[in-house]
Amino acid sequence: MKTKIALLAGAAGLAAALAAAPVFAQPGPGGGPGRGAGGFAMGEAFARADANSDGRVTRDEGWTWLQARFAEIDTNRDGGVTFEEMRAYAQARMGGRTPPPERQAQAEQRGQAMFRALDSNGDGRVSLEEVRPFAEAMFRARDTNNDGALSREEVMPRRDRGPAQGDRRGPPPAQQQAPTQQN
Repeated sequence: MKTKIALLAGAAGLAAALAAAPVFAQPGPGGGPGRGAGGFAMGEAFARADANSDGRVTRDEGWTWLQARFAEIDTNRDGGVTFEEMRAYAQARMGGRTPPPERQAQAEQRGQAMFRALDSNGDGRVSLEEVRPFAEAMFRARDTNNDGALSREEVMPRRDRGPAQGDRRGPPPAQQQAPTQQN
């Protein structure tokens, strides 16, 4: 639930751009990890982005899906999304549910920080041109096998897939073995 709240409150549908991979992060309607944390909605996003239904989302499919979500959020159709438009979209997606106040405040702060980071020209609006470099970087980061497409396994939240399933960072330092010294 925490992941979904942060995603929706912080970026909502624009989250595909703001956090490209997390939008696709949950498994589909069939269940699996994350189902109780908004898995159906997130899996549905993956399925909709997968235009040819081959179980993979290519860069082009992801970009097409992102453009459509951006257009949904840009309610005044001026080519830029304000934080207020993003917040309104997120609230609509929450369907009247509200997180506990402490989580709501944290999600709001994260969303504002993310928005400021994306608003590279500081005009108070995020355009698709500003979003694209971040979305592409997130795509590349999750495309662990470098095949130009994201599978559901590649985009599962790290807590669900663990280091063996695509985490390039390797095991935490405590699990790494110290080099042996030879005299």
